[in-house]
Amino acid sequence: MMKCAVGVMLFGTATVSLPAQQTPAPLERFLRQSIGFDAGQLAAAERGEPVVKVLDTGGSRDVALFGIITADVPRQVYVAQVRDFQKSLRTPTRSRFGIFSSPAVAADVQAVTIAQRDVDDMRDCKPGDCVVKLPATDMQRIRQEMNWSAADLQAQMNAYARRRLLEYVTDYRARGDSAMAIYDDRGNLNVRASEAFAGLLAESPFVYQNVPSLVRYLSSYPRGTLADASEVLFWSEDVLPRLRPILSVTHQIVYTPPELPTVTLVAAKQIYANHYFEGAFDVTCIVDRQAPGGQPGGGSYLLVLRRFRFDNLPGGILNIRGKAIGALRDQLIADLKRQKATAER
Repeated sequence: MMKCAVGVMLFGTATVSLPAQQTPAPLERFLRQSIGFDAGQLAAAERGEPVVKVLDTGGSRDVALFGIITADVPRQVYVAQVRDFQKSLRTPTRSRFGIFSSPAVAADVQAVTIAQRDVDDMRDCKPGDCVVKLPATDMQRIRQEMNWSAADLQAQMNAYARRRLLEYVTDYRARGDSAMAIYDDRGNLNVRASEAFAGLLAESPFVYQNVPSLVRYLSSYPRGTLADASEVLFWSEDVLPRLRPILSVTHQIVYTPPELPTVTLVAAKQIYANHYFEGAFDVTCIVDRQAPGGQPGGGSYLLVLRRFRFDNLPGGILNIRGKAIGALRDQLIADLKRQKATAER
C-alpha cells in the first residue's frame, strides 16, 4: 500500500492549471486510493484543516500515520523556519531538548534528567525484563556503579545518562548505524535499533524510488555527503498523555533533493528511545501549492508520514499499544495545527 506514496513525491513537480483552489489530480488520486480519504476529508484539507489517518501496516508492532494540512506561506518561508532548529524543535509536549555540538560536549546534555519512576524501576532491571530500553551491558554497569542506598540516586542516574548519551552520539557520528543501540529490555533480547530503522525505511518505498540521494546518505552515514542539506542531532524528552516521558535521540535532515526541486523533505530518524519504540522514521514533505488558475503563490502542502515500530507492549485490559496509537494520532493533529499557525504567523 505504501508503494503508492510515490504520488506524494511526484505531484509537486507537475504543472496543473486549476479553475479554482482544489487538490491537484495526482495528489487527489493518492489521497483517495492509497490513504482512503473521502470527498469530505479532501475538502477539509483544502480548507486548511488537519486531516490524519492511521494506516494499515504489515506487522502487528508497526504503526503508520499520515497527515496533511495546507499553509498559506511559500515553501521557502516554511523551510527557513524549520532550519532554525533552536525554535522549530520546541513543541508544547517537549518538556526539554538539547542540540548536540560537533563534537558533542557536556553542556549539550546538562538538562537531561531521568524520571524518578524510571530511576525506581532500574533497581530490578535485568536482560529481558527491564521497563527502560537499554543494552544488557548498560544494565550491568548501572547495577555496579550506582550507590542504591544513597539519597542522590536520581542525580547519579542523571550523570550516567548524560555521559552515555555523549558517548553514544560520538560513536554514531563515527560509525553510523553500526553504533546504534541494542535493546535487551522487557521481552526482548538483542534487538538492534539499526534493523528496526532499516525495516521502517524499507516500508517507505517512495524514498527509495524518488529520492535516491537521501537513501544513499541515510544508508552510508557518516561516509556520504548531501549537498545543501541542513541537519541536526538532538535529544528530547517528550510527554504524551497516558504514557511515560520518552527520552530519545534523533538525527534530522532538511533537504531539497535535485530530483524533486519543488519538494523539501524533513526526515527524522530515531537513533535511541528509552520507552516504547524500537525505531521511528518521520518524513515531512513541504510541496509548492498553486493558487487558483494554476498560478504560483498558493502556499504549501504539508504532508507527514510517521512510522513507528513498537516493542512488546501489552494489549488486552492494559491496552498500552492502543493508548500509544491514540496519543500519537492526537499528537500529529496538534503538530499539524501548530506548524500551520507558526508558519503563517
